[in-house]
Amino acid sequence: MIRIHKVDTLIKLILRTIIKNVRVHHAGIFLYDKQKQEFVVRISRGTRGLKIPAGFAKIKPDNPLISYFSDLRYSMFDQELLLYSKIKAFLRSRTARRNKLIRENAQRILDELDLYQARACIPGFYRNHLVGILFLGAKDDHRSLDKDELSFLSILASDVVMALQNAYLIENLNSQLDVNKKLFLSTVSALASVIEAKDKYTRGHTQRVVDYSLRIADKLAEYNMGDSQKFKENLGISALLHDIGKIAVPESVLNKKSRPTDKELEYITSHPIRGVEILTPIKEFEDIMVGVKYHHERYDGKGYPYRLKGKQIPLIAAVIAVADAYDAMTTDRPYRKALSQQEALKEIKRNRGKQFSPKVADIFLKVIKGK
Repeated sequence: MIRIHKVDTLIKLILRTIIKNVRVHHAGIFLYDKQKQEFVVRISRGTRGLKIPAGFAKIKPDNPLISYFSDLRYSMFDQELLLYSKIKAFLRSRTARRNKLIRENAQRILDELDLYQARACIPGFYRNHLVGILFLGAKDDHRSLDKDELSFLSILASDVVMALQNAYLIENLNSQLDVNKKLFLSTVSALASVIEAKDKYTRGHTQRVVDYSLRIADKLAEYNMGDSQKFKENLGISALLHDIGKIAVPESVLNKKSRPTDKELEYITSHPIRGVEILTPIKEFEDIMVGVKYHHERYDGKGYPYRLKGKQIPLIAAVIAVADAYDAMTTDRPYRKALSQQEALKEIKRNRGKQFSPKVADIFLKVIKGK
């Protein structure tokens, strides 16, 4: 149970196991909802008898079923368990006939048990707080639950509570991580939009590079290369930020209509290093930065800024390099007109093993041709 981190999955497993092994018509669990301050039937299962839709049955903390386990008025009963047969027998007793208040309280409990067709209820406590109540229908053979079954169910209830608390903790943690991830991705998008605003001639370039890169990643997965979901996530963000270092390049250089001077070229070729400097303080970008840092390296070792060669270039960077170059070739620039798709693909093929990783170039050619 401890290894299952989804509350609903855990409850289904518990109920299925109880129904199969204790052989009862149905079973369900009331769980306490802190926000609504009430107990709710999260899941109910059974082969026969009552099946309650999730969230349909709700009871307040003052309901007799809840009060039975927490109110001193019921201390005369065995408050570790609530058995239909015992309450019914009590109502026939001399004590019940003599004490109207106790009799009325016992009758209310019996009415609640009838409502849910429950023949036994077992409480689950966490640090003296009632977390939930497991309720069971009649046994298939119509016999009462025996001592061993009741003992087992009492112990199980304690284990169930611990497992549920663990599952709740994991669910809450994952929920918080989802919030952080959304914030993280919003930051990425904001940074990417800064790049787009800076270089008016390459608007849309960043998103196109992301799209090409992810299409390559899908094809890589078919060939068992870079097949993890994490790789694809990192690739997408890295492609989105591959030109973030251009924030440090003057707009006059980026938007110049003639070819850049040697000094201006130094500005441009430094943008991978500047990108890493910008992203380094953000610890979540550690695995993503390799694409930013090395996407202008060449397979033949003649790239920049580190002149890496062949397999020294990380796969993320090799993918972005092809996607980036193709989009640059097929987009108008201030100093030249765009190449046609056919011409650009010829250039990719011609530079296979020189500028680009042969495997990545081959896969990209298939992607563009729709193979």
